[in-house]
Amino acid sequence: MLAAVRTTPRAPLRVALLALTLGACVSGGEPRAFDPPIPELVAANEANGDPYGGRFPYEEAIAGLEGEGSLRAVIETDVGTIHCRLEPETAPITVATFVGLARGLRPFQEEEGGPWVTAPFYDGLPWHRAVEGQFVQGGRRGSRENPGFQIQDEISPGAKFDRAGVMGLAHGPERHSGAAQFFLTSSELTSLNGEYTIFGRCEDHHVIRELERRVRGRGEPPRIVHVTIERR
Repeated sequence: MLAAVRTTPRAPLRVALLALTLGACVSGGEPRAFDPPIPELVAANEANGDPYGGRFPYEEAIAGLEGEGSLRAVIETDVGTIHCRLEPETAPITVATFVGLARGLRPFQEEEGGPWVTAPFYDGLPWHRAVEGQFVQGGRRGSRENPGFQIQDEISPGAKFDRAGVMGLAHGPERHSGAAQFFLTSSELTSLNGEYTIFGRCEDHHVIRELERRVRGRGEPPRIVHVTIERR
């Protein structure tokens, strides 16, 4: 059995795999289909009252956006603005959740057991965590680690933390425990490969490094002023 697993693919199969890879590369940022649901995770979300079971539809997240280009996030902070290209072709559930929260379309809970509300989730939140020379993290409301739901990981073997500006979904010690918190890398971090969902690539690395520096300082933490989602 092991020998069969390690057998080199035949040429036609190599061609087919290459075609699939090239198709993904030229997809222009079109979302791939959601991965099959994890029943236990959906059940836990629904038991907590999440009307979407942790699977906010991509179509609802982008409804009403003008244009047909790549999906982008403009993260305005009180330090500067960060421009990011989102990657629904790699992590459609994560992108749909982030976009829905940013646009005030995806319901969330302010506090455990509280009502489900809709509002621009990220506006005014602090960048609350940073590791020098590695990343800065935001997206936590108060002391609560999640917004009333959790989403499944979407870890692609081709997605790498190979540069500054990679946008990753933060999560707790266990798999499938992320939702709203995200981090932006300030350097290459290969140690994170295969551990966290990557859902975007950002420019303006100097702003990321300045956010990182200020979070580690003793003053008032920098904040997210507003996140704008656009297509261009």
